Amino acid sequence: MSNLIKLAIPLLNSDIKLSDIQENTGFVGAYFEDINRPYLTDHMFLMYDDTVKGKAVANRFYKLRKLNSCHSTRVVRIGGKSYTVYVFTINKAIKNLRDGNIILSVSQKDQILKFWDHKDSWITNNVLLGTMYEHPEPQVLPEEDYAPEWPGDEEGETF
Repeated sequence: MSNLIKLAIPLLNSDIKLSDIQENTGFVGAYFEDINRPYLTDHMFLMYDDTVKGKAVANRFYKLRKLNSCHSTRVVRIGGKSYTVYVFTINKAIKNLRDGNIILSVSQKDQILKFWDHKDSWITNNVLLGTMYEHPEPQVLPEEDYAPEWPGDEEGETF
């Protein structure tokens, strides 16, 4: 996960917790762009592996879907595997981060530090010192598998 994404996730929604982006809940990655839906420019995408099951996964699914910043959810196939992608509308602070304007208020820094709870040394050191000046590469959601035509969609056939 890029350092930019590490800064952005805590600002996405205060109800998203560190436990929501752990491998045991199926978390795969977070992205600012979706190559399959380039029109979703002011959004962030959280991707989860659908093969991971359990109570924590079900709780995360319902929790994220009901957040006011959750624009939509989508099931995609990438590399023959199924994933759920949550699409979140991003706020001005995250837009600024994404665009390279890494200027955070004290409350935003506090929110980021509390989210990571000193479990990430880059976040702890750089947010406290204010030395977050890298301009990262864009984080792009991998391209979906080709979806063949549905059976019965041959040309000229009607329903």
